[in-house]
Amino acid sequence: MERVCYRRRLSATRVFILSGLIRKACVRGFWPLFFVRLVTEVELSPFQLVALGTVMELSILTMEIPTGVVADVYSRKWSVVAAFIVMGTAYVISGVVEPYALLVFSQVLIGFGNTFETGAETAWITSEVGSASAVEGVILRRARLELVASVVGIVVFAGLAALTSLTFSLVTIGVIFAAWGVVLSQLMGETNFTRNEGDGWSEFTTMLRAGARQTRRVSSLRYLVLALVCFGLAKEAIDRLDVQRLVDVGLPSDIDEVVVIGVLTAVKLMFAALLLLVATQRASGRNAVPALVVLLVGSGLGIVLLAHADLLVLAALGLILQGGFGFAIAPLVTTWTNAFAADESRATVHSFMGQAEAFGEIVGGLTLGAVAEFASIPTAMTLSVLLMFGGAMIAARARSTWTEDQP
Repeated sequence: MERVCYRRRLSATRVFILSGLIRKACVRGFWPLFFVRLVTEVELSPFQLVALGTVMELSILTMEIPTGVVADVYSRKWSVVAAFIVMGTAYVISGVVEPYALLVFSQVLIGFGNTFETGAETAWITSEVGSASAVEGVILRRARLELVASVVGIVVFAGLAALTSLTFSLVTIGVIFAAWGVVLSQLMGETNFTRNEGDGWSEFTTMLRAGARQTRRVSSLRYLVLALVCFGLAKEAIDRLDVQRLVDVGLPSDIDEVVVIGVLTAVKLMFAALLLLVATQRASGRNAVPALVVLLVGSGLGIVLLAHADLLVLAALGLILQGGFGFAIAPLVTTWTNAFAADESRATVHSFMGQAEAFGEIVGGLTLGAVAEFASIPTAMTLSVLLMFGGAMIAARARSTWTEDQP
């Protein structure tokens, strides 16, 4: 019996890791190519570019709880399978359609599909292996391998697009993604699933109230929430307009633009991985405050270069700095939140932090998208810089309250 259980856990672990690698390779390969297509082939305006991201964020925000209920009440396995099939279908649509309404629909579908996966896969592997402590090493191992898969995905799919077309590469990504969902329907077992009849939206509103209540009481958490709102306000426009800005500066005429964007994205991810390693090793306890300040300022300085440099090399350096520093912020937010969240409400406070950033992304995306449309992209990015620096100033104030706020 012990041998059978061991084999089942090993099989689930392999499926979990392989699924993460395929997901990251496809997702990281998809977005740079998708934005190149939107800018160079569909020729969307800056506001249209940013509005697509806002629509997706709204889709995620509104559907997170209903799809979470599906995973907890019916099946985590089938929730993950649905995520891959729905998102794969959306990727295919994104690669072939041109009317803006259909592009908006594709982003809604991507956001909807993404919410089926959120937390469901981790909950599935935890149940299959047996405990959160037993699966922790598997999750960390997958996270490290996913960084490699991300770079590989960018290089492979950018190369495919250069040899064929953007549409062919994007459709290929979508087909692989959806096909993996079908494969998972056969590979994934679900032997230890227990239904959890949650209250859906009532749990969501309870989470918001509990998170708000605790952050009001703890100054350091309050500063973190405000800093995350500023970060969210600033980042959505950058994420959606960076490719357009590089095109405006001028990509090399003798090199396929897809290859240029692919290489820059791969370098950005490698730089982010290095910063992530340093941040997670050195930013413990009170050191999380100056570390977060440095990352916000570093990301802001990268945006300055991206927004105002007329030389492609400098603008590309700005893209790498902005993305690298920004990517490394997430684990510091986790460390900071863990330091003050009470045991009985830790997950709630973490969720509240995510909602704070999402709120900033939705509001900032539309606002800065309008600025980019009616003024200029550099102007919108300059406002993003001010928001990044404002978030850094707010976060720095927690240095003086950290010790007294400790539970």
